[in-house]
Amino acid sequence: MCDRDPLIHGSSTGLSGVARPSTSLDPHEDPVAGLERVISSSCVSSSSRRREEEENMRRRHREHSERGQEHALSSKYESLNYEVSENQLYRDEEGDPNHHIRLWHRSRNRWIVCFFIGVLTALVAATIDIMVHYSQEIKFRYIITRLLSKCDKQNEAGCMWTVEAAWMCYNCLLVGIAGSLVIFWAPIAGGSGIPQIKCYLNGIQIPEVVKLKTLISKAVGVACAVGGGLSAGKEGPMIHSGAVVGAGISQGRCRSISFDTGLLKEFRNDRERRDFVSAGAAAGVAAAFGAPIGGVLFSLEEGASFWNQNLTWRMFFAAMISAFTVNSILSWFNGRSGWLSWTGLANFGVFEVCSKIKQELQHMGSAIFLDDWSHRRPNWRVIQSSQFKKYVSSNWRRLVECLLVAAISAFTGFITLFLVDDCQPVGVNPNITEVNQMWCKNGEYSAVAKLFFQNPEESVKALFHSPINSFRPSTLLIFSAEYYLLTLWTFGLSVPAGVFIPAILTGAAWGRLFGICVGYAFPAIAGVDPGKYALAGAAAQLGGIVRMTISLTAIIMEATKDITFGLPIMLVLMVTKWVGDIFNEGLYDIHIDIQEIPILGWHPPKMSRNILAEKVMRSDVVAMERRERVARILAVLKTTNHHGFPVVDRIEESTHSSLPDYGHVKGVILRSQLITLLEKRVFYSEMDGLEGIGRVGQVKPSDFFDEDVQQDKPLDCLGLTTSDEQCWMDLEPFIHPHPHRVPLNASLPFIFQLFRLESSHPLGIIEMRKSFDGNYTGIFRAISDSRLGEHMKNNPSSTYRVFARSSTNPKDQLMSSTKTCLLLQSNLFHFFWITIDAERQLVLSLTVFPDIVATGGAPLDSALNCSKRSFQIFDKPSAVVNVSSKGTLPTPDTQLFVQIMERERRARQHGAETDDRSFLGKYWMYIVPIVIFIVVSNAMTPEGGGDV
Repeated sequence: MCDRDPLIHGSSTGLSGVARPSTSLDPHEDPVAGLERVISSSCVSSSSRRREEEENMRRRHREHSERGQEHALSSKYESLNYEVSENQLYRDEEGDPNHHIRLWHRSRNRWIVCFFIGVLTALVAATIDIMVHYSQEIKFRYIITRLLSKCDKQNEAGCMWTVEAAWMCYNCLLVGIAGSLVIFWAPIAGGSGIPQIKCYLNGIQIPEVVKLKTLISKAVGVACAVGGGLSAGKEGPMIHSGAVVGAGISQGRCRSISFDTGLLKEFRNDRERRDFVSAGAAAGVAAAFGAPIGGVLFSLEEGASFWNQNLTWRMFFAAMISAFTVNSILSWFNGRSGWLSWTGLANFGVFEVCSKIKQELQHMGSAIFLDDWSHRRPNWRVIQSSQFKKYVSSNWRRLVECLLVAAISAFTGFITLFLVDDCQPVGVNPNITEVNQMWCKNGEYSAVAKLFFQNPEESVKALFHSPINSFRPSTLLIFSAEYYLLTLWTFGLSVPAGVFIPAILTGAAWGRLFGICVGYAFPAIAGVDPGKYALAGAAAQLGGIVRMTISLTAIIMEATKDITFGLPIMLVLMVTKWVGDIFNEGLYDIHIDIQEIPILGWHPPKMSRNILAEKVMRSDVVAMERRERVARILAVLKTTNHHGFPVVDRIEESTHSSLPDYGHVKGVILRSQLITLLEKRVFYSEMDGLEGIGRVGQVKPSDFFDEDVQQDKPLDCLGLTTSDEQCWMDLEPFIHPHPHRVPLNASLPFIFQLFRLESSHPLGIIEMRKSFDGNYTGIFRAISDSRLGEHMKNNPSSTYRVFARSSTNPKDQLMSSTKTCLLLQSNLFHFFWITIDAERQLVLSLTVFPDIVATGGAPLDSALNCSKRSFQIFDKPSAVVNVSSKGTLPTPDTQLFVQIMERERRARQHGAETDDRSFLGKYWMYIVPIVIFIVVSNAMTPEGGGDV
């Protein structure tokens, strides 16, 4: 406050001896000391008050959610900083003549990073697929095949249980590894990871979501979960894995293993990392499905809320590199090097092109009918399952649950194999293995084993492309029901698992079943292909669960390598989303609600125009002044977890509220910036004076690049002493001077849209004043030393001068003076009138004059010869300082404008300004061009004699 307000020389301030409460200001005390005391007390009380309010709010939401209506939102999540801090350092750097060269280098490095994101994401995808391949080889070739051969030789009745026990033990071993990685090492790696990446890309900080251990747990865990026979897919986790790769490669370091290349430091901020995470997610989709276009659309539709043309190009580049690399690696691994025939982890094969449009319309109509059945139950069951799993709280219980689901999944497959006798001739489908044969006769294979005892992707391919009579309707019915229930139970387990392939496999099963029923019900329809109905059912099931439209259409078309079914698939997904949204949200949104993550949707709540900002805002904000004590900055950082703080011109006690009066907003400063300034010791003591502000030059814009490290750095490691805490810090050169702000009467939809564009950054709610002219600022009392009074008494003919200077430019100062004789007549009581600008940075005027009230009503005599007169002075020189602000814009005189308009209206009514001209006299300038145009047009027609 002392540095902000004009400094007055000629008198010194003193403290009053009256004791005041810690939250009140004494009008006679030093404003600086008083405000520091009040602010310090407000900081502590505000912190405790906020914690108490948040706890009460969470308790109310928890009670409300237990009644089954909605979920509470957790206050532990903070927002990321996606906005450029255009402080003075940033602007000075932009003014450097070589700045455009640095921008070109940065743009080039973005493309290089996207290239490596695509390559490394493909390597992760190929590694996962190879791990799953070898785990399946061990399970099928070395366990099942050998045990079956042994059972055939021994011909014992109990041998079947030996094979089942070995199968279950191997599955539990792999699932136990996957569960242990998630439960005891990286809990964030559980599930598909798509909801967490969606929140991250929308500005929510999810702890450890893009860490190295998350990537390792995700890759190894999903390979073990799929190899362990769970109803899980490896395609969803690939999106999370690609996002982690994008976040890690772009930083040029790995903090988990203390490895730093020293490169790409300019990308170590939330804004740049967000773009690379978007590219990594697109590369993950491309590696999983061989769908680079679908990957870009997925990142735009489900993930990134902030994109531009350059980002779209880089995302597509990373996705294409990823798809090409994984194709090359898997083609080489499967013995077809150079052919590029393995487009992704999920290879659904190629459909035969249908030659009749009528048949396509039949498939489309059937698919639209099917999707209405598919979308209603799965997500509701997921909600109920998640509510039940809240009671499985301990780590060991969660691990036991994983093992139990693995054992039941293996047991279900074996029981179905023996209960359902569906042995098909080998001639119908010659591409079988010994595992598919199981206990069928020679020359036959088990259709149940073809669904349960191979990779889910191969099962999907079998449902899409197998001949018409390859599966009995009863087999498809039993399998779809069992796999549907297993998928619901598997989702939410503490293992890395995706929902894409399980949903596609379930939908393909009942879709093929429906196609068979259509063939039985309408035998006159020739060319019914159950495989195409399986594709429609797979799209309906997956779309009903995840509620994606554009990206899922592109992914399915690219995965099947056929655009013929684009229109039916698009209609299926659109109708599925429309009808499904009536009942509940998509799976990812439900998962976000269960985790209580505060993410914004695409649109504001309906019918909310009458909800204003003053109804939804929080008034107890944690703000800072432009110049703060180091001790208070440390107190704020220790008592809050906020990523940014508003900076105001003053913090004073409010006369009408228990909360402080925050004054005008000057900008926003980040938590990472404050920690960097403390670490660089950019502060000065009172002994340094204003010259200590020169230490700002010690800080460069590159010092603020590493936001993560500074934000997570413990405050105790800064090495600040007690004397350091008494120093001052000038925040003005480092604040973002123009944060988004809205008035109190802004509507909730307006705030919603701005808040979403602002990437969940806090918005300032300000009060719009109608007038800035003569805005009252404050009154202070200054009491000088008694020696000044004695000096004035001994020199009555001297001149009393006062000076005022601005904190922004201390060299510019104003001076005002008066005769000492006049002050002696007023018993040394006088006034200082100071006018400052609206921004409270510049002193516009300064006036000093004696207090006529102190003379007892006697007029002051400027011609009095004070040197020949003696004065009895009993008080010290005392002054009242009156500070007011002056606006630069005059207030519009609306009343005068209305009066002028009213006089003009009355004058027209009384005929004072009537126009007596004729019709042609008034409008000839419009009539003449029309006549000329008609004449010319007629002259150009044959009837008018012109040429055609």
